[in-house]
Amino acid sequence: MKGEWKISSMYLGGKKVYQVYRIKDMTRVDHSGNREYAGGLLHDEREAMALAQKLNKETQE
Repeated sequence: MKGEWKISSMYLGGKKVYQVYRIKDMTRVDHSGNREYAGGLLHDEREAMALAQKLNKETQE
């Protein structure tokens, strides 16, 4: 079972960037090999949140 779409953040080159991801297998530990990413790196947290919400809505339909 896959998890819901969320955002993660990190600093890259001194700037904060965001990624939209979900856990591939909820029965396993959260690590980079157990994550599915949507799109690339984003520089706007609101844009990342909007994408995660859109993907979660599509998943529920």
